[in-house]
Amino acid sequence: MSPTSNHLLQHVPPALLSGLIHYAKEQQLTYQHWFEGIALDVTQIDQGHGFISFQDICKVATRALQDTQCEHLGLEIGRDKGLISMGMLGFAMISSQNIVEALQTGLQYHPISGSVMDLDYDFSSNHPMLVIKERYPTGQLLRFFCDEALSSIISCLDVMLGGHQDLLEVHFSFAKPAHLDAYHAHYQCPLHFSSHMNALVFRPEIFTRNIKTASAANYSTAIRVCQMALQDMQAINQQQYAHVLSYLIEQHLPQHFDMTQAAQHFQMSERHLRRQLSAEGCSFQNLRQHVLENKAKQLLQQSLSISEVSQQLGFSELREFRRAFKRWTGLSPSLYKNQTTP
Repeated sequence: MSPTSNHLLQHVPPALLSGLIHYAKEQQLTYQHWFEGIALDVTQIDQGHGFISFQDICKVATRALQDTQCEHLGLEIGRDKGLISMGMLGFAMISSQNIVEALQTGLQYHPISGSVMDLDYDFSSNHPMLVIKERYPTGQLLRFFCDEALSSIISCLDVMLGGHQDLLEVHFSFAKPAHLDAYHAHYQCPLHFSSHMNALVFRPEIFTRNIKTASAANYSTAIRVCQMALQDMQAINQQQYAHVLSYLIEQHLPQHFDMTQAAQHFQMSERHLRRQLSAEGCSFQNLRQHVLENKAKQLLQQSLSISEVSQQLGFSELREFRRAFKRWTGLSPSLYKNQTTP
């Protein structure tokens, strides 16, 4: 596995997907199939428990976008479920004593919000600016993740300040969407698309506003939870088991690298290895399926036949590979190859 794919196994809290579930419930959508093959079950995600890999978040988001056909789904999640998708961090921010404290809290603990984007700021000009940047390469999901992050911040401000009248303008790095009504209704300020950044630009007066929901007791409680969540997240992402196993599974192809061999590699019992993988938010079987899926996609984009790809992945029968690929992606291997090969 190439080092550039390490980000796929980085884990964050499932708060963003919790917001997606709440949206689906309100819209009376069938959503359970979005989570097929995901390490965490839907109940855990709905309750915001555990951690989920960036790869799994991308998989769920892609399925949701395909099902809903809602191009601005990220904005919908952030607008209506912003505090849900921000989790305990959102609660800490709305409990802050002032905007400066809320901003500092958001910057420090943003990784636990469930967002896969990073938050930065620029106060070098007359207008303070919050900038959203990619933590990992997001590809075609950039708009979804940017929309969710930016609109969640605005939703949080609306709760804290009773509105966002100090928002001066919004910048988006993606192209201007065909339908802008939802964007204008949510932001209520000039919008700039195909910009060099994704950012919220404010008037300096925002720092003089009082937070209507300030509570020292709530803030203290929320910060303790945020600190523990950040420590847990950092500990999980420092683990090497998932990354090493992904590498070993791929390197042994087309041979089947199994759990017994994996335990022998780490010189531990299979039971203990399962516990270690569970702490990282995954299982050996799901890990293996992720490796096979990624390798299949990579090989299908090369000048190999579907039969050759099946053989290189170690499938005994071509139809078995076709079924597995359809389960992973929702597409047949031939359709995926046609869509991704120039």
